[in-house]
Amino acid sequence: MTTIRWGMIGCGSVAEVKSGPGFYKSDNSALVAVASRQLQHAQSFAERHGVPKVYASSEELVADPDIDAVYIATPPSSHKALSLLVAKAGKHVYVEKPMALRFEECRDIVEACQQQGVRLFVAFYRRAMPRFLQVKAWIDSGAIGAVRLVRVVQHQPPATEDLSPDTLPWRLRPDVAGGGKFLDMGIHELDLFDFLFGAIEEVHGIASNQAGLYEVEDTVTATWRHASGVQGVGSWCYVGTANEDAIQIVGSKGSISFEFFSDKPLKLVNGDGEQLLEIPNPPHVQQPFIQSMVDDLNGVAPCPGSVDSAVRSTWVADKILENYRRQKGY
Repeated sequence: MTTIRWGMIGCGSVAEVKSGPGFYKSDNSALVAVASRQLQHAQSFAERHGVPKVYASSEELVADPDIDAVYIATPPSSHKALSLLVAKAGKHVYVEKPMALRFEECRDIVEACQQQGVRLFVAFYRRAMPRFLQVKAWIDSGAIGAVRLVRVVQHQPPATEDLSPDTLPWRLRPDVAGGGKFLDMGIHELDLFDFLFGAIEEVHGIASNQAGLYEVEDTVTATWRHASGVQGVGSWCYVGTANEDAIQIVGSKGSISFEFFSDKPLKLVNGDGEQLLEIPNPPHVQQPFIQSMVDDLNGVAPCPGSVDSAVRSTWVADKILENYRRQKGY
């Protein structure tokens, strides 16, 4: 087995716990270098995580001959440029979600990686997390019969930092994120639905900004249909008064219910009664997916991630946000 040597561009909060440790804790995997536009951030991360090399620029990192693959842990506005840079250097690309600001940029990344003969992975890592694999196992085994409908609800009150332009996070800036919290978090759910039910081929959405706290959308509703016939309905509101996180999958013989962003018990209801199954999230939620990429690159087993699905998820999000973006001019 070959040790896959990783470089990482970006040392923000996502890399600190969710992803970064997974690169050196996975089998046959090593995090050998990090880079950041702010060198002190990269140096601090390297010291805390035992990373041997630190670079002040992405160009220096991708030129390192001791790196096989690069994780791009930066905001979406830089995903295309950095993915093309990594691919041109002959390194495999692992880019955070959403894959890019728009569907067209995703296609450009895919084409560049194909031309350079490198692998492309996108951080829809929930495909490898045990709780979601259990949901898929229930569906595939026929535990709820034929799936008819999926319903998703994500409602949150605004965070304190959302209330002032002076503290507004990059995830709520259209030039950096391409959209709001729906694009940042809801796209994870869209990719999971593609994983469970196949491609979404028809989608209709309404996005609006009802609280006026920032420029991007704060409330979204959507309906869609998978090629398999499963229909979906969703609502995402980030300016409400209470937290609600719920997914329900309705089948001909039962249902599956769970929270998406927590590890509260999964619930299966069918002719055998009600079953609650508790599956804790791993300490570093991207580690199972990182392990699957390493195994894939070593020819052991395929990664459950799908580049085609990642591109489709951005296409679906673009369709849902299309009219709102047009009205706002971005």
